[in-house]
Parts: sequence; C-alpha cells; structure tokens
Amino acid sequence: MATKGIKIFFTISIVFYLLIVFYSGYSIYTERENAYNTSTEVSIRINSEIESAYSIDYSFSTEYFIADVNKLFNIYPSLKGVLIYSDRGPEYIKLNDSSILSNPPGTGNLAGWEPEIFLKQPFFRQYENKLYFDNGVSVKTVLLFNLMDRNLFFPALRNALIASLIYILIIIIVFLTRKQSNISYESISEPAMAAETDESSITPVSTEPALSTEYISQNDSSQASTGLYSERSGLVWEHFLGEKLEAELKRAASFDQDSCLAFISVISPSGFIPYRNISELIVEHFTYKDLAFEAGEHTFCVIIPEKDIDEGLNEIERFRKSLVSRFPDSSYKVYAGLTSRNSRLLSENRMIHEAKAALSRAESEPDSTTISFRTDLNKYREYIASTL
Repeated sequence: MATKGIKIFFTISIVFYLLIVFYSGYSIYTERENAYNTSTEVSIRINSEIESAYSIDYSFSTEYFIADVNKLFNIYPSLKGVLIYSDRGPEYIKLNDSSILSNPPGTGNLAGWEPEIFLKQPFFRQYENKLYFDNGVSVKTVLLFNLMDRNLFFPALRNALIASLIYILIIIIVFLTRKQSNISYESISEPAMAAETDESSITPVSTEPALSTEYISQNDSSQASTGLYSERSGLVWEHFLGEKLEAELKRAASFDQDSCLAFISVISPSGFIPYRNISELIVEHFTYKDLAFEAGEHTFCVIIPEKDIDEGLNEIERFRKSLVSRFPDSSYKVYAGLTSRNSRLLSENRMIHEAKAALSRAESEPDSTTISFRTDLNKYREYIASTL
C-alpha cells in the first residue's frame, strides 16, 4: 500500500510539473508575440519621427536630426539600431552593437550599398520601410529591436513558482492530516479492543497445575546504563521494549504481516532459577537476540515477528519442551501470556498491556499455564466502522 501511494504521488507530481513547464512556455510565447506586436507599432512611430526630423532641413547629418534620433533610443530602450540608406549608399547609421552589421560601409563609391544584418538571437526583430520626401529623395530604413527583457520571463516564472509553492503546501497539509488521522485511528483502536474482549476470548492451552505466583514488573533505573544488553542476562534491557516493539509494529503494518508478543515467566518452588542459562536458551530458541528482553526477576519478554497467535503458541510450547529437556531434573513451571497484532492498528503500550494481562491470568489460573489474548476481529472492525 505504501509503495502504491508513493507511485501515485510521483505520477501526480510529474504531471503537475509538466503542466507547469507547458504553461510557462506558452506564457513566454504569448508575451513574445505581444512584444512583437508592440515593436511593430513602435517602428511606425519611429519612421514618422525620422520623416519629420529630415523634413526640417532635408538632411540626415544636421544636429537636429541626430539629436532627434538619439532621443528615440532613450524613449524606446528595445531599439538597438537605425540604418538609413538610399541608392547613393548609407545616409545615417546608429548601432548599439556594431557587430550586428556584417558589411559595414567603407570608403569610396558606395552606390547600391545595402546592409547585411546579423541577428544574434531569436528575440531580435528587424523592420524595413521605404520613406519618400517632398524633395524627391527616397530612402530605406531598417530598425532593429532586441525584445529580450526580464518582463518577458518574470510573470511566467513567478506564476510557476507560486503554483509550485501552493502544491508543496497542499502536500504538507495532506501529509500532516493523514498522520493525525493515523494517530486518531490508533487511539480509537485501543478502547475497541478492550470493549470487544471478554472471558470467552481468553484461550487456555495446557492443563498443567499452576503455582500461584504474583507477577513482578521491575523497571529499575539502573537499566539506564550504557549498552543495549544487560550484563546479568545478555538480553536487551526492559526499558527498550517499547521502542523495539513500536518499530516491529510499523514494519509488520507496512508488509501486512502479523507479529506476536510473549511474556514468559519461569517459577521454581525454591525461588531460584538459573536466569542466565534460561536467557541463553531463549536467544538460542527465538533466534532474534535484539527482540528478547528482561522483564523482571523471573520473567522474560520476546517479540516473535511474522507469526500469528497460533504460531506464537506453538513457539512457546516448543520453548517449554526445550527448557524441560535442558533441566530434566528441575521442577520449573513455565507460564506465558501472548497477544498478536492480528491486522490491528494498535500502540506498543496496548500490546504490552495485553500480553502482561494474559501472563497474569495464566499464573493465577489453576488449569492453564499459557494464555493468549484474542480479539474478535469482525466485532473490532464493526466497532471501528461505527466510530468513523
């Protein structure tokens, strides 16, 4: 499910950003066309100004004409060149960049000279026009514009950035909302399990006589010493249980797998048990050393991944037989309380509570030594559905 959600998210993101690129390209194209239309209108006005300035003295070299054309460059920043030539040759040339002209006029006879324009980039625009004056002179004008301007790109890039930021904000809001929903759903599932569990949900497994022994939970502050494993037993300190179980529940939920938690107590009439030897047997039997924990003076805890409640019960029974064969002359009694995830969304604290409650029940029941905490999944789902 998580992988599918990630694929959908990336697909939507790719489509969104392709739309952003398409929109930006279309906006820049539209702005360029508008700039072309504007430059066309400007070229008409500039030709009119040239015609008026020439008509004062009928000369292209007077101070008035030159000043008037220079003023046009200040009024229209995109104007980069004005060329005026006739059959006699060049009459007036003003360029901001002389390299635009591929064949600059030399000396001598320039009759028939025409400019060869080199437009450096696609945003250059060239306009040619023919002007006729009252004195019988006719000239050809070439106006050059460079329409490359930040205003051409800025609106499209600004809008694309705003759209991207809004998209990212929506993703963050959805992520936080989903996370809060998961937290709320988990908090709902805990009372549901308590409400749906009754006497009939507790399943006795064996009929061995049991000793009445009170379960003692020891979480001494001395466990806060450095290191993951206790020197006394070689098992993980009890105060790491919540952290490890939380990680296992997340892993199991991601792969839609079951997972068991078992508390095991070993009781001896003499009050003494070989704690270290039993710890080594636990590690040997349950394989995952970092999922086996101390849980009191005579109690142990084991996380059994990828097992449902029935498979967990079988594991506990095999461990009991291994313990009996390891200590054949002993009178040890083994009690166990189990619970499983069973496709539920629940917290590690709730699962620990269920397993401890099952162990306490096993130790107090006269006819059972192993008790599993079971929930009616159908009733649990109905309860969750009624709360949504």
